[in-house]
Amino acid sequence: MSSSLVLKTDALNVLRCIARELRYANPKSSPRNLLGFQYLMKQYRENQLTQEQVCRSHNSLLHNAQTYLCLLRSTRECEALRAEYTHEERTVQESARLVGLELPKTPPLGE
Repeated sequence: MSSSLVLKTDALNVLRCIARELRYANPKSSPRNLLGFQYLMKQYRENQLTQEQVCRSHNSLLHNAQTYLCLLRSTRECEALRAEYTHEERTVQESARLVGLELPKTPPLGE
């Protein structure tokens, strides 16, 4: 496989992954409606290569796209971890029950 074909394949895979991550981030809207994705598509179209050409701008575009993909994935995974490990604060009574203890009953104040 030629190196330019590999670059095209990598670029398309990165673009597909970015679209997938944007769908995860905004499930109710299409990535096509997002300004960031529209800008990225414009850059991809401007830097399309023929079989024989390889240029620095395409490599930098691919690097920027991979960096953006990494940011999107990391943000999604961070939110998932935060949601999994963030717990509401428990009351003293709930904490006591958790370790098998029972708090003493308090008498009513009116008596």
